Amino acid sequence: MATKWLPALLPLHMLGLLLMFDTAERCLATDGTRLQSYMPNVCPERELTIVAHKQPVVEAYSRMVKVWKQGCAGQMWCVGYERRTAYYTSYRQVYSREYQTVNKCCPGWSQLNGETGCQHSACNSGVCFNGGNCVEGSSQRCICPAGFQGPRCQYGRCQ
Repeated sequence: MATKWLPALLPLHMLGLLLMFDTAERCLATDGTRLQSYMPNVCPERELTIVAHKQPVVEAYSRMVKVWKQGCAGQMWCVGYERRTAYYTSYRQVYSREYQTVNKCCPGWSQLNGETGCQHSACNSGVCFNGGNCVEGSSQRCICPAGFQGPRCQYGRCQ
């Protein structure tokens, strides 16, 4: 986005809107679902990732080369051999572990249909079946009524 000349022409209150729009436009994925830290209920998390790098490697090769020399014993020219060294740069793939900050929905929140941010509480998304009651922040999300079981009360108990 070529907007480098615009900020000087805009009033200060408009400049912030332009910068926010420009930043959001550059950071969104093609489907518009990438979470950003300024969105509601989005929390940054550090993840360990493996990153590939090209590392230069300088290698030396030596070989004997035939050369013509002057002033040899009894002759004007003679053949001799000299050691010559050549240096080559090649590249190898190396991997390193690095921490990257990624944005994810905060615990208890979810993103639906590619909306901006995490706008739905985990309990408001209709997660419990058969009359189960949702419990915020629990690994077993639903308290199931008699006769039902499972994380979402989706299974009937065997009699």
